[in-house]
Amino acid sequence: MEVYAAPFFQDMTAEEAYHYWTENVGFKNPLYDGIIADEFFSGEHQRYQAIIDSIRQICQNEQFHGKVFYPYCGSMYGTKLSEEFIKTIMDAGYHFAWERYLQEQPTETMAAAYLRDALGQEMQRWQKALPDCARRMIICFGYMSMITAESLNVSPRVDFKVWLDMQFQYVATDPAFFGLYGIMAYTSGYADEETVRWATKLYRHYGIEGKTERLSEQYGFKYSLNHIENPDFEEGLKGWTVETAEEGSMETKRVEGYGWLQGRYPRTSLGDTFLWMKRSDKKPNKVSQDVKNLQPGKLYSLKMVTSDYRDLVEGRSVEKRHAISIQLEGVELLPEKCFQFVITNNYAHHWRPFSNKHRFWMNYHFQVFQAKGKTAKLTISDWTSDIEPGGPIGQELMVNFIEVQPYLEE
Repeated sequence: MEVYAAPFFQDMTAEEAYHYWTENVGFKNPLYDGIIADEFFSGEHQRYQAIIDSIRQICQNEQFHGKVFYPYCGSMYGTKLSEEFIKTIMDAGYHFAWERYLQEQPTETMAAAYLRDALGQEMQRWQKALPDCARRMIICFGYMSMITAESLNVSPRVDFKVWLDMQFQYVATDPAFFGLYGIMAYTSGYADEETVRWATKLYRHYGIEGKTERLSEQYGFKYSLNHIENPDFEEGLKGWTVETAEEGSMETKRVEGYGWLQGRYPRTSLGDTFLWMKRSDKKPNKVSQDVKNLQPGKLYSLKMVTSDYRDLVEGRSVEKRHAISIQLEGVELLPEKCFQFVITNNYAHHWRPFSNKHRFWMNYHFQVFQAKGKTAKLTISDWTSDIEPGGPIGQELMVNFIEVQPYLEE
């Protein structure tokens, strides 16, 4: 049972912390094995002593033998009290979940270098401070892949499935992780269904079958996506064919912090650029380009995010479904897998007036299609059809994160 680490953050005494942990349903209900506490970080925090004492008190109570206390944590080496906390966990026979929420990198080469630092070198530091810690460690990767929630899938130029695969493979092949207790991923509420299914395959491939070659290669998945050019409009309108409804009705813009509001994590400038369209009563604004490098017969997904520009710059929180058209020519859509979903910013992603109480509303668009040829034409319009605007004239819509990638078939 997951529980908030309130005793640590609220500076409780050892006795108060003990009662907080043991009165949780994870300890009281025989159907649960215990609790996992969210979350702890390295530091010489004096309040760690009370947490340490409360855990020792749990261990001394025969009533709780067979129950476990697992903490989520960051890198805990380097300070005396945070190291003692982890030693206490290990001595009790418990395990700890080391959070490694790693953001996509621009290129595969940069991604490999990042893993050597964020996983390999970090694990060596763990081992130096706490020898044999691997046997009590659970690597907690992030499979937060759904843009507009909280997402490590920050770039529409990268296939997140391959990035997650690279992380699993690194742990499976680096000697520093020998004897590792387990691997998990956080959290399904921030992941799309495809990533959840993919993670189960990674668990089996590396953790059960003990294989070390990259699973993505069996599916033909590549790290860098080459189907859409300039998918975040970072380079203006490069790669896009533009049909404006009237003068000044369409251009690209940039708002610093918009990518963070969309949920891209950790904070990055990716997502701050977007296509801006002001709906005209004369005809639709349109942008189009050929989707390239498709394999006929294979399934692909298309993702996209839209927002209301005036709501953003004027600080308005208005829940609405956007009138917009996404047309793909030369493919067969799978209607049962296509949807448009109205969603707010993540509760922790505050920006200007927007917060967990005053939410910013966006639309998440998702389509799955089967390629008929090597290319297909994508057209995005701020009218729902060529003859029907479908939404308010003068509305200003923002479009970005146009990601096309191979889709994991059932």
